[in-house]
Amino acid sequence: MTSTYNFELFKKRLNLFLEKIEDLGGEVEPLTIEKPATEEEIKAVEAKLGYTLPPHFREVLLENTAHLDFYWSIYEFLEKNEDFLPEGLVEIFRGQLLFGLDLLLDYEDDRKGWVKEVYPDYNNEYDRVWHNKMSFHQVGNGDYIAIELEPENYGKVVYLSHDGSENHGLYIASNFKEFLMNYAAIGCIGGEDWQWEPFYTEGKGIDPTSENAQAWYKVLGIDPKELG
Repeated sequence: MTSTYNFELFKKRLNLFLEKIEDLGGEVEPLTIEKPATEEEIKAVEAKLGYTLPPHFREVLLENTAHLDFYWSIYEFLEKNEDFLPEGLVEIFRGQLLFGLDLLLDYEDDRKGWVKEVYPDYNNEYDRVWHNKMSFHQVGNGDYIAIELEPENYGKVVYLSHDGSENHGLYIASNFKEFLMNYAAIGCIGGEDWQWEPFYTEGKGIDPTSENAQAWYKVLGIDPKELG
């Protein structure tokens, strides 16, 4: 299974999971992929942010899509089929990925609000994780998935927890494009960390080759070869 960035393969993975979830009787929403952003649109947002977007994220917006929305849920299905998921995967109930140039300013205002009101101390280890990030995916429980802007790990994808999760500050991909490919390969499970955590491998981040990923494919009837 390749993790090399390929937008067509990325879309194929997303659509495959929507198909499999729908076959189960789960809830799916149409995959929304809007046209790419223009250089002028990106520069306008960058001017308000005060920095240039991380390269991989910028390239996806400019070359592939300015806004993407992906969602499925098996919550109701699991209420009727409690033994469907194997041990280790029982916390899974949905998949979601939502990012876009149009969302960045609001997401960043929200992240900065957390920094100002709750995590202001850069010298505090936990607080510091919330600083100097670009949040691109809002989990919905107050957490975020973001891109690191600190020089040492610039460009890596990191999880921001608002309530003391052990996964706070965990790097889950080396860069945004790797994140998209690997996250799509497990159906964008989450984004709460306790949903994607079973697929995390130290040193690799979200790992579609992990033992739990293989169990997930099996229960959905996915041949890993279908994922490219």
